[in-house]
Amino acid sequence: MNSLFSLENRVAVVSGAGRGTGRAIALMLAQAGADLAVAARTLEQLEETASEVRKLGRRVVAVQTDVRDREQVSNLVKRALEEFGRIDILVNNAGAGSVVETLNTSENRFDSLIKTNLRAGFFCSQAVAETMKKQGKGSIINIASTEGLRAAPTNGIYGAAKAGVIALTQTLASELGEFHIRVNAVAPGFIETAFPASMEIPKLRELFGRVPLGRAVKCEEIAAAVLYFASDASDCTTGAMLVVDGGMASRLG
Repeated sequence: MNSLFSLENRVAVVSGAGRGTGRAIALMLAQAGADLAVAARTLEQLEETASEVRKLGRRVVAVQTDVRDREQVSNLVKRALEEFGRIDILVNNAGAGSVVETLNTSENRFDSLIKTNLRAGFFCSQAVAETMKKQGKGSIINIASTEGLRAAPTNGIYGAAKAGVIALTQTLASELGEFHIRVNAVAPGFIETAFPASMEIPKLRELFGRVPLGRAVKCEEIAAAVLYFASDASDCTTGAMLVVDGGMASRLG
């Protein structure tokens, strides 16, 4: 691997790593040489991810964590430091959407969406920041969404939370730059695991007909964008956002 993209001797913490995009990110970072602390709420799925990481010859600790809970986040960071002694990379991937008209969103659902998609990433960033400051370097990567860039009529609160993720990314990049802690975001469009590749549903066929590349984003493509921000290839990039959406935002924005 090109040395600019090598993560040898680095440690990454990845939330929401039990399946889908989070698992793909964990495996991509492991392939680049990183050791990992992986977190998710479902331990069985998390152990499956950890097993795949070990097959790649990397060290890994699986920590069952609800990243919406500050104490559990503190435990995640503690376990990572106990195991590896440092944290070089944080990927705030955990998230969840809700297809419902915005004004019909219940109070409980509203709170859950904000906690999962915005507050959790803030807690994790806050928890690793002091360690990264002491190290004099670090990279925080937030998984945002194109739903945070435009109107999201049936996913409005999710979109509002992801817009908050984008704003938080820029703010933290400004505040942490003096410590050479870089903070960037990846904004996926519709992800393949969430939408059937066959596009058998008419509304989905219509939607993807409006996407210039005509398809959903693969989890590995999101992971590759994360690898860029995690590596020295982006050493002078902070406060940035890489949109990975098949051109959807350019056409629908």
